[in-house]
Amino acid sequence: MTEKELPKVSSNLGQIFFLVGLILIYGVGTFWLSWEMVTDGKFVESGDPEDKIPLFIRFGFPTMIIGMGILFFTVLFQRLKAAKTDKYIDVQI
Repeated sequence: MTEKELPKVSSNLGQIFFLVGLILIYGVGTFWLSWEMVTDGKFVESGDPEDKIPLFIRFGFPTMIIGMGILFFTVLFQRLKAAKTDKYIDVQI
C-alpha cells in the first residue's frame, strides 16, 4: 500500500465503521420503540386508559419506519450499482 492509498483506505474504513454503528444504534432503537408501541407496554403495565396509545400511532409509526428503511436501502443499492459504472470517476479538475 502506497502513501497515496492510505488516506483513502482509512477514510473508507472510517465511513464503514460509522455507518455500521449508526445502523445498529438506529436499528435497535427503532425496533425497541416500535415494539413498545405495538405491544402498548405502558398500558399493559398500568391498566390506566390514559396510558393507551391510539391505534393509528401504534401501527402508523412502525409502518412509516419500515417504509423509510425500504426507501433508504433501495437508494443505497441504486447508488452503489451506479458507482460501479460511473464514467466520470477518474476525471480530474
